Amino acid sequence: MSTVICPQCANPCEQTHKFCPVCGFPVSELNRRVEDPLIGTTLPGNYVLLELVGVGGMGRVYRAEQKALGRTVAVKIIHPHLLGDESASVRFITEARAASRLNHPNSVGVIDFGKNGGQLYLVMEFLRGRDLARVLYEDGPLGFKRIVDVLCQVLAALGEAHHLGIIHRDLKPENIVLEPMRSGGDFVKVVDFGLAKMKADISATNITSPGIVCGTPDYMSPEQGRGDSIDARSDLYAVGVILFQLLTGRLPFEAESPTQVVLMHLSLPPPNPAVISPEREIPDALVDVCLRALQKDADRRYMDAEELAEALRAAQATFDTPSGRFIWSEATVTCPACKAIVPRGQKFCGECGSRIVQQAPAPRAPAQIAQRRDQAPHSNAPPRLPLPFSAREADLEWLEACRMDVQSSVVAARLVGEGGVGKTRLAREFLRLCEAEGDVVIQTGPDPWSADVSYYALRWALIGLAGLPLDGGTPAEWTGASPEARRGLLEIFGRGERSSDSRRLHVWSKPPAGTLSPEDRRFIAAEALRWAISAAHQSAPRRRVVLVIDDLHAVDGASRGAFIDAVTEPPLVPLLLVATHPPEFDPDWGGWVRSLEGLPEATAAALLKGSPNADLRAILQTEGEDDPRVLPLYVDQLVRFGLEGGSNPPARIADLLAARIERLPQDARRTLQALAVVGDEADQPLLQRLLPDIGSFEPLLRALSSAGMIEEYPAEQALYGRPGASSRRGGNHSRHSRFRTSHPLVRDVTLTTIPAGVRRELHARAPIDDAGDPLPLPIEVQALHAYHAQNAFEALMLIEQVADRATARGDQSGTVLALRRGLELSRQEMFRGEIDDPLRAVLIFSRKLGEALARAGDLTDADGVLREALDLAGPSGADRALVLGSLAFVARERERGSEASVYLREALDIARQISEPDLAQSLDTMRREWLAR
Repeated sequence: MSTVICPQCANPCEQTHKFCPVCGFPVSELNRRVEDPLIGTTLPGNYVLLELVGVGGMGRVYRAEQKALGRTVAVKIIHPHLLGDESASVRFITEARAASRLNHPNSVGVIDFGKNGGQLYLVMEFLRGRDLARVLYEDGPLGFKRIVDVLCQVLAALGEAHHLGIIHRDLKPENIVLEPMRSGGDFVKVVDFGLAKMKADISATNITSPGIVCGTPDYMSPEQGRGDSIDARSDLYAVGVILFQLLTGRLPFEAESPTQVVLMHLSLPPPNPAVISPEREIPDALVDVCLRALQKDADRRYMDAEELAEALRAAQATFDTPSGRFIWSEATVTCPACKAIVPRGQKFCGECGSRIVQQAPAPRAPAQIAQRRDQAPHSNAPPRLPLPFSAREADLEWLEACRMDVQSSVVAARLVGEGGVGKTRLAREFLRLCEAEGDVVIQTGPDPWSADVSYYALRWALIGLAGLPLDGGTPAEWTGASPEARRGLLEIFGRGERSSDSRRLHVWSKPPAGTLSPEDRRFIAAEALRWAISAAHQSAPRRRVVLVIDDLHAVDGASRGAFIDAVTEPPLVPLLLVATHPPEFDPDWGGWVRSLEGLPEATAAALLKGSPNADLRAILQTEGEDDPRVLPLYVDQLVRFGLEGGSNPPARIADLLAARIERLPQDARRTLQALAVVGDEADQPLLQRLLPDIGSFEPLLRALSSAGMIEEYPAEQALYGRPGASSRRGGNHSRHSRFRTSHPLVRDVTLTTIPAGVRRELHARAPIDDAGDPLPLPIEVQALHAYHAQNAFEALMLIEQVADRATARGDQSGTVLALRRGLELSRQEMFRGEIDDPLRAVLIFSRKLGEALARAGDLTDADGVLREALDLAGPSGADRALVLGSLAFVARERERGSEASVYLREALDIARQISEPDLAQSLDTMRREWLAR
């Protein structure tokens, strides 16, 4: 029978269920929501709306997927009626930008926001727990220790927000989400920071309306109810109300109308919780904390979140009561409403939605639990990490067959599989075996910044194959190179501006002077690679040479072009080239291909033995599949998630990684975020510059390494290259180790979980030193940092330069990538308004992107981009004429001659009308060339 996934708790429910058996969510509503016109819409950032999961005062909340990673996120679309004018959008963005600076494990991160057409939206992490109001209703009165634990996590989130000057303004149980931890307790998330103020501001008639009251009356502080200015202590009053409710099961003030409730908060003293619920035997210390938090005068309350949290912890030290966690025996009960048979432990009936009231058995004493743990058989011990390399014997045999086939020419082999299937680990294991056999091994791959730095992968291949120094050496060291290969080496290693730190391979900027066409530049780069392959064979004629290109899909286009040409027209020397890439990538060369699958279920289950999350079929929902396959990276993360106390693990690897990242301690998470931003060559001084408030990184880096999030390697060891090559570098090396994320997917997911404002600040600081001067980074890296820092003017200039350089090198994919970023940023600036003429920037980048796509053969996409630009251009002007000229070129390439003539004629008319003789001459030259063909 088909199932539907509950958006509240991720439990698979049968189609016949009207309510989720675990959390009571009305799953039958999902079928009625599929007619929502926004479902299926793709927002900027490639977020696809999948289903509506809730409607609130601010907007509609959707479960969405970030397609690039397959990661689940929540998207809140703001109600259109709240957007009365353009100033409302400005206020929304201002508050969203402030909320996106929150970066605490107990705060829901705003990872993106913007405007799509007329719709304002927020993108946040997707929560799978229950809000505190539902927990209180379903579980009944909570134990005092659990209350303190939950509220201390809430206060930790508030503490960071208040430090940044952000007041929640609408704190209530519905805005506190709990997810149970397998190890005990709850993991708490506070949601909707700043949205109450957004709603009030948007509803106002002008941007500075005084006396606006926003929030929920039941939890509203007296000063908030009066419409006075408020500070952090207003949120602490709301915490006091929630504490009262958790202790007594009711609110301190209840009345028939919201206005009466507000007046009671203004004038009546709060009742004593111990008097309201004498049966609870509330400890005096908790009563004192509650009543102080509920003081009418803000000066008599706790001054900040840290002081209130410390008071709660001090109160907890005075009592010892059960935690309130329940363990249910396996049995069935009968629904009191519809008499359906319901498994014991279900909170709601799957048929009618009625609440199932059950008695929990007495909790076992801690000593009993410890004794049972000590008596557990050794076979149930948790798996050791890292997990062993498993079930790849056939794949290694295939690689060995490729190796043995190397006789007199280049043999190309590709390992193809989705991210997390183990391509890199298999390649590393194979290289280890090759080294043991005496082979010469060279490794290369994408640049450490993921910035598409031109020739980066090719440089490392040349250095390893030909034994060159990191700056490429001098012509005297290029023994046997042809004139074309020498010109290629000059082009690849550059002879323009140099980095002050030549050890780090940052010796590129300007290509050598000359009039080479893009095709010629690609040819000489391939010639340099063919020479290096021959040099490697000559230096070790009796040994095999193995070159591995990891993550070929992420390698810069200029390097890929050289690899393609060297494989399709190889030198007559033996070489094994092994590349790894995902299935959707086409490298444009043939060769042997090995498609990698996940681990067999039996192998994965054996690796998970002893893990709390060992029931793979239940987690992945693979019932009925004959031989389900599991990604090795998912198995590794599943083990770690269980050891860290995680329960109900997500079924997708990106969601599982995000859950682990979001639960890291605050400073450890910030360190991982900084590493992800700066790339795979970070050291402690660089981290200290980005995060100056962190005193010591040693324990944080150890914790991240132990968690399998990062890897450490010696500063003198190259990121790529032939083993032993670093010994020839000379000079003094840094004593600090360097760090990189343990897997590209870890870095990608980390980047997408960084709150938007936090990421912007990290990218802004990354390319400058302590004195505020620019670091000697490749221009592609400078452009990437400026783009993510949203330094629009600088970013657009750098992106245009990157695109021009990629075009000059014949790197069509690099040109398209850069121009797409430029167009995306220009479109964002039409909304943000941080540059003077964003519309003209949109038109310029649209035209250039359309032309680049046409040169790359993607004529349909080129036509779409240019038509959209034409709609934005005015009825006349040079920009419209240029766009029309580009459309004419695309139409001509699509063999639509009459359409091309219409576009060109209109472009010529406009150029003559506005007295642009150079433009008119250029268009007329195009027309005459077409007529001559």
